[in-house]
Amino acid sequence: MRDDPDTSPMLVALPPVTVAGVGDVRERVADAAREAGLSPERVNGFIIAVNEIVINAVEHGGGTAAVTLISQAGRLVVEITDTGTTPWRFLVPAQAPPPEQIHGRGLWLADKLADDLTVDTTAGRRLVRLTVNARAT
Repeated sequence: MRDDPDTSPMLVALPPVTVAGVGDVRERVADAAREAGLSPERVNGFIIAVNEIVINAVEHGGGTAAVTLISQAGRLVVEITDTGTTPWRFLVPAQAPPPEQIHGRGLWLADKLADDLTVDTTAGRRLVRLTVNARAT
């Protein structure tokens, strides 16, 4: 049985991302989110979510991150992986950090702006998967 070409996932692995390449990631995510049928507001929110996680991965992952975009029938998944040894908290806070706290908003914000956020720290790597679905607003 063959997959219907309209429902087969499209996978795009971006080149390794450094600080200089974060803007390119935002552009690619924006394009993919628009193609998935997201509203302009949801596109912008998802860009922010991905940006926060990519910055964390680059900052705490040795200076580079791997980013993969997977789109399929109104759904976009972005996987961000790093292999750094510097620990960073993967616990998503239930509430926004207090205003006086300098860091710690990235995962909280990403969790609020994506439809789903999962974290996997097995196999000697750290992977954060963000998912957004097109839906009527």
